[in-house]
Amino acid sequence: MKRKILIASGAMMLVASGAMAQEAAPVAKAPADPFAQAIAARQVADFARREGDPHAMLTAARMLKQVPMTDSATPAEGDAAFSPDALFAEAKALARNDQALLLQIRLAQSAAGRGVTESAFGKGLVRRVQDVGARNAYRFTVTAKGGEPLRIGAIGDIGTSMYIRLLDASGKQLCLDDNADYAPVCAVTPRASGQYRIDIGNKSAAKSRTVILSN
Repeated sequence: MKRKILIASGAMMLVASGAMAQEAAPVAKAPADPFAQAIAARQVADFARREGDPHAMLTAARMLKQVPMTDSATPAEGDAAFSPDALFAEAKALARNDQALLLQIRLAQSAAGRGVTESAFGKGLVRRVQDVGARNAYRFTVTAKGGEPLRIGAIGDIGTSMYIRLLDASGKQLCLDDNADYAPVCAVTPRASGQYRIDIGNKSAAKSRTVILSN
C-alpha cells in the first residue's frame, strides 16, 4: 500500500514539475505592428467620441503616441486631427472639470515617447500630412517590394468622405476603399517590385487635412 502511495506521489510531483516548466518557458511575442496600432488608435478614438468617454480618448492618444512616425515631407502648416496632441486635446475636452483626470492626461502627454527613433516598432510609420482639396485628390507614387505587404491609410478631418485607390504601373486597380468615411485603408501584397500609384480622394465640400500613413 505504501509503495502505491509513493508511486502516486512521485507521479503527481512529475506532473506538477512538468506544468511548472511549461509555465516558466518564455513565450515568443509577435513583433509589434505600428500600422495596426495606429489604425486601432483611430478606432478607439471613434468609440470615445461616440460615447463621450475621456478615458477611451486618453487610451487612443497613448496608443498613437507610442508609434514613432517618420515624416516623409514637410507637413502642411499646423497639425492634423489625427495626431497624439490632437487626441490628448480631445481627451481634455471630454474630461471637462475632472481635475484628477486632467492631471493624468497632462502627465501622459508630457511623458517621453513622441519622436523616438528606436522602439519595439522598429523605425515606425512613414507619415505625411497633406491638405486634400474639396472634391479633389492627392496623387503620389511609392516603390514597393514584391511579395511583401503594402499598406496605406488616409485619415482625414472627422466627418469628411475620403477614399484610397491603389494602382500598379500599368494602371490596373489593385485596391479601392471608398466607403464614404474619413479613414480609408488599402492593403495589398504586390506580386512584383515596382512603382505603384496611390490616389487619396476627398469627396466632401470642404478641404481635409489628411494624415497619410504607409508601412
